[in-house]
Amino acid sequence: MFGFLFQILSTFSFLVLSTTGLAIIFGVMNIINFAHASFIMLGAVATVYLVSLGGLPLFVAFPIATVLVAAIGAVLEFTIIRRLYNRKLDCLLATWAVNIIIVQLVFLLLGTSQPGIDQPFGSFSVKGTSYNFYEVFLAGCAISVLAVVFVLFHYTQFGLQVRAAMQNRDMAAGLGAKTTLIYLKTFALGAAMAGLTGALYAPLMPVSPYFGDRFLWRAFTVLIVGGADPLVGPFMSSVALGGVYGGLTWLWDSVAGSVGILLVTMVFIRLLPNGFTGLLGKLRQSRA
Repeated sequence: MFGFLFQILSTFSFLVLSTTGLAIIFGVMNIINFAHASFIMLGAVATVYLVSLGGLPLFVAFPIATVLVAAIGAVLEFTIIRRLYNRKLDCLLATWAVNIIIVQLVFLLLGTSQPGIDQPFGSFSVKGTSYNFYEVFLAGCAISVLAVVFVLFHYTQFGLQVRAAMQNRDMAAGLGAKTTLIYLKTFALGAAMAGLTGALYAPLMPVSPYFGDRFLWRAFTVLIVGGADPLVGPFMSSVALGGVYGGLTWLWDSVAGSVGILLVTMVFIRLLPNGFTGLLGKLRQSRA
């Protein structure tokens, strides 16, 4: 039973951290950011080189890598994305192209693989089975990220302006909100969340130019199941899909878990196209 719960916890943290940055950008800006995978990869690569070549402690490298990727995201929004607002397909293609360019640049400059990082904290055993303390730490990070995003969006001036821009951008601009600056900060925040994800998972996985690809499809399934709300969506869908993946992986293997996630996603596309966000909206309307 402990192995089952630990697998669910591990999957939950992976899905939350993979998706939060993508959900923030989509929920606020209505942009599908295919560069999300390369942002995750850049966070991992930056962490590896800060630790292995720069000699920095791992937990000092984490925030530095996050800020570096946030800066790259801000530059991307300032130079490309803001010229493609209200052109969803063009923006999707542009971020997809940026993803390819970043991956190929890392491939040419740094090679196919990067130095490894030792996993901190060690392990513990339960009934003869070994588990990593670092996985528990990642679960704590996932919960902390959700809490920070919740506070940021609900209890700060920036969050108030973001929620106003989400509902009606033109009206928010007419009332004095600087929507261009809001979108710049939002895209940088989404990139920062992706960079943090890559940094956190760099000690667990081999780092290569294609590091972010293993996160991307799962992030999109969580986004589809969760819906547009950047707070409710990642949490509820990560809990649901984490239970599906963790349960099937514990009973059979990771392939069964992946198939289960895809099947649940297809059911949501057919029956609940707006995901948990739309379902909660309907429940609120029925109570009103």
